[in-house]
This record gives sequence, C-alpha cells and structure tokens, in this order.
Amino acid sequence: MKKLLFSLIFVLVILSSPTHSENKIEELPPCSAILEPTKSAPKNARGVALIYNIERKFNDERTSLSVHALHLPEPSSFGDYDGYEVLAYIPKEISWIFPLSPVSNYGETTWAGNLDEVSPMMRPTRMKVRTVNTTTKKTGPIVLEKILKPC
Repeated sequence: MKKLLFSLIFVLVILSSPTHSENKIEELPPCSAILEPTKSAPKNARGVALIYNIERKFNDERTSLSVHALHLPEPSSFGDYDGYEVLAYIPKEISWIFPLSPVSNYGETTWAGNLDEVSPMMRPTRMKVRTVNTTTKKTGPIVLEKILKPC
C-alpha cells in the first residue's frame, strides 16, 4: 500500500510540473538592431535585423532571423561578387548563413532575406552582411555589422 501511495504521489508531482520548453519560448522577447556600415561601405548604408520566435505548423517553434539592408552598392563594386549574405553567429558556438535577395524599386536596390530554422532558444550575438560570389561561394568584404546585446 505504501509503494502504491508513493508511486501515485510521484506520478502526480511529475505530471503537474511544467516543462521548461513550454515556458522558455515566452521568455525571449522580439528584438531588433541597426546594422552599421563598415569602412568599406558607403556611409549611407544601413540595415535592420529582426529577431523573434515564431510558431510553425505542428507546434514547431523556431527563432526567425531577418535582415533588410538599404543603400548598398552593387556587390560587383567590391570585386568578383554578385550578391550579399548574412552571417549570424554566437562566437565559438554556432553560426547561420542565409542569402539576401535584391528588390529593385525606382532605381534603388533593397536587399532582404530571412531564416526561420534557428532553435527557439538561440539568439545570435553578432550579425554581418558580406559580399558573396553565389557560384563559387567565395565571400568578400563585410559591409554591415553589429554586436547584438542580449534581448
């Protein structure tokens, strides 16, 4: 009888305690950061990074990273490059790379892209926009960057 009572109490305690994954997703608020130009970029170049948790089909939770960059020169102005990509990372731990796509409007090109495959509890601490040759995968100069404060 004592074993049955102990087992019942044990099961009730385990089942009634909340799991960590259910609560942590709410602990990370959305955040944004302004990506600043490096010395190799025009002074008008800027970007914005938006980082927030999303819920996908089948209750799959992820962190969404997106970047919107303005007033960047043509990638070819830096050499044999035809695009831009984002390098988001946590130093010595993990990195994510995703392309930016050009959207032209009134003669001005805006570069934008996103990645929705990041673990829901991870947030990059650094973000960079750099040139890339999409055929050879060779990367070039960094044009925008930011060290992100925890958010």
